[in-house]
Amino acid sequence: MAPSKSHFVAFLLIVSLIVNAQSIRITDDSSDCTFKGPCHRRKDCYKRCGVKPPSHAALCVPYGDQGLVCCCL
Repeated sequence: MAPSKSHFVAFLLIVSLIVNAQSIRITDDSSDCTFKGPCHRRKDCYKRCGVKPPSHAALCVPYGDQGLVCCCL
């Protein structure tokens, strides 16, 4: 017996809810990041985060609809 269209729609709905929950968890304010303002590249964040290049403690990450921001770990 082949799955019906309603099973397929239910499956897509469940998958979209899981993906949405994961994306909210990733950009949650309780993360390890301290956000320090806008950036275009990672090297824009070294001075804002107070680290010397090359460092993995400064990242330029997407943050909601604010665009790219510096994430200091």
